[in-house]
Amino acid sequence: MVTASRSTLVDFVRNHARIRPGFNALLDHCKKNGIEFVVVSNGLDFYIDFILTGLGIENIEIIAAKTEFSPKGMKVKYLSPDGSILMDRFKEVYTKLYTDRGHRVIYIGNGLSDFPSARLSARIFARDELIDCCKEAGVSFTPFEDLNDVVKGLDGLKP
Repeated sequence: MVTASRSTLVDFVRNHARIRPGFNALLDHCKKNGIEFVVVSNGLDFYIDFILTGLGIENIEIIAAKTEFSPKGMKVKYLSPDGSILMDRFKEVYTKLYTDRGHRVIYIGNGLSDFPSARLSARIFARDELIDCCKEAGVSFTPFEDLNDVVKGLDGLKP
């Protein structure tokens, strides 16, 4: 149970969080090409909002754990599209929601928790542990170092 205050945690994020290079270029590319950009993260909504606001970035849909602060500590809830609490498969549930709606999902990820969602996607940009998962499962992916690599990879995609 985390008992630190919101302001203490925001200070920690301010001093330690780093955005991967190429983030603004990726947002610009998506905007210019009519690609809907959505953040689906196992992270916490308050610090994702803080980071993006600090960068002057608004109007991005953020799907992440909902946090509530009280004197007793912080409560975290992962909610499904219908508002019920999810115990697992958070990213996968939302990826499936988008694919079921007919969207062609382009997935950018780096971790083990990304694989169930990534494998549902039309295109995967992977690094770190996600590369290992894709290789093990024989799933096609494009490796990336930073988000500028993703922009270059998106240039070759047909609408």
